[in-house]
Amino acid sequence: MPRTDPSSPVDATDAALVARLRERLVTLCALPSPSLRERAVVQHVRAELEGWGLAVREDDAAAALGGEAGNLIAELPGGRPERVVLNAHLDTVPPVPGEPLAPIVDGDVVRTNGRQILGADDKAGVAIVLELVDALRAAPFEARPTLVAVFTVAEEIGLRGAHALDVAGLGADFGFVFDGEVPVGEVIAAAVHKEAVTISVRGRRAHAALEPERGVHAIAAAAEVVRGFPLGQQPGGAVANLGRVAGGGASNVVPDEVVLEGEARAFTRERLDELLREIHLAAAAAVAPLGARVDVAQRRLYDGYDVPEDATPFAWLRAAAPAHGIEVVKVRSIGGSDTNLFNQQGLPTVNVGVGMHDIHSVDEWIDAGDLARVAAWLRDTLLAGTRRQV
Repeated sequence: MPRTDPSSPVDATDAALVARLRERLVTLCALPSPSLRERAVVQHVRAELEGWGLAVREDDAAAALGGEAGNLIAELPGGRPERVVLNAHLDTVPPVPGEPLAPIVDGDVVRTNGRQILGADDKAGVAIVLELVDALRAAPFEARPTLVAVFTVAEEIGLRGAHALDVAGLGADFGFVFDGEVPVGEVIAAAVHKEAVTISVRGRRAHAALEPERGVHAIAAAAEVVRGFPLGQQPGGAVANLGRVAGGGASNVVPDEVVLEGEARAFTRERLDELLREIHLAAAAAVAPLGARVDVAQRRLYDGYDVPEDATPFAWLRAAAPAHGIEVVKVRSIGGSDTNLFNQQGLPTVNVGVGMHDIHSVDEWIDAGDLARVAAWLRDTLLAGTRRQV
């Protein structure tokens, strides 16, 4: 598992920086933090920030979400006028039950043991934000902008920590998120709108042996709904999925209700609305011949965004990129991140690629050399931003 770009200039990422990020990542990945159970990693990150003398606060997202911990916010004052958010999320997808968290170091690569998740999504981003805060606190006060480090909870289950965050209260001008599974140099600056979809299929109960003909079989009707559902990639960059089925009861009863839960995503609001209409019409058509009824409910999870390439975050990134052998490329993502919520709340933000591989799986790995390239690039981006705007 070599570095993503082995031809890139390694002199920009000295060995001490690589080692520091590798060790920080291993420490973070060894701390369990599935969504809504992030207390251990919150305590660790808070202790590090407070050890540097920063003022740190935890918001009330825990109470709002029913979790162990809230979002963590720390501020490093600077003498320049800009206030810049640096963001990563603290939670991971659920670990494999019964398997220890055991990140393996293989040279500069940190990987799983093949039986458990790694959690570099997004412990890698957490490591980078901590490194940047540490690096800039050593810089002269007048040379740095004010950094607002934001570590969110419950990102993996619908950006719930970011939903509970008071974005306006951060008072920031723009931001950088470090949650991109794309290669170093790629910047996710456009992403999808997403809605949850719940399809309730209603039939009629009857005794399954004595008079099944009097019933309307909700499971059979739901099967037809699934058959007609636009699963997977759709024209125009949209995608839809069904991920959960619940319903039925005793084996001697014709079931009268089945609930299907899924989602729909698209890069424009118009295309998403069109896809949702397709889902409504297809579900109604599927159950009509069987005499069942259907109700389709939808709930907006987050809006999409498209940050223009002349926006300030891009100008700053491009100014510092050549010194690190990096070409900045705007890309879009079919997935969501806290970036969606920051932009939805009016804070121009881009998601910087950190080179994650095989995320959410027991095959996940990441190269600490890539993390060091990002950290060195963003350190110079933050220190030189105002002097190099284009």
